[in-house]
Amino acid sequence: MADTNQGTQAGGTPLWKRRSFWLGGGVLAALAALVAVTPRAWALHGLSGHGGHGRHGFGAQILKDPEAAKRHAGMAVEWALRGVDATDEQMQQAKRIAERLVDELAPVVAKHREHRKTIARELAKPEIDREALEQLRRQELTLADQASKLAVASFADLGEVLTPQQRQELIAFAHRFHGTH
Repeated sequence: MADTNQGTQAGGTPLWKRRSFWLGGGVLAALAALVAVTPRAWALHGLSGHGGHGRHGFGAQILKDPEAAKRHAGMAVEWALRGVDATDEQMQQAKRIAERLVDELAPVVAKHREHRKTIARELAKPEIDREALEQLRRQELTLADQASKLAVASFADLGEVLTPQQRQELIAFAHRFHGTH
């Protein structure tokens, strides 16, 4: 097996094996849309339309007013990047990444809402169809995987916009903000 050194630095550690790469997920924590990466996060943080941001969560905002969701995500990005001395160009690029993510998540959120309604209909029937519920569960896992892929792609895109020093500062900020070590 030949080592092409793709994704490695001077130390030879592959990018995906470095702690900073995985902690870099905190870089996009400021993007409110990223709480969509799991159905649990949807339930806890409002992407399903309940919780997190009151009765109408970020997911409801994505569907009802995508432009407002983009502004919301853009403000979150700007707030987070201000602390790492991001240039105006970096902020604009990061906002475009956030806006694209909102656009990409919209169909995922819409499908998740459809699934919730279908699950409720299934459970309201006189006889419980476990196979139908299992199929919906599998479809929800597929949606979570899709949202996760979108999130990781956005992590990488934002990582390319920032300098290594800015990424480290943003990771440190995310740790302080979320109380992690």
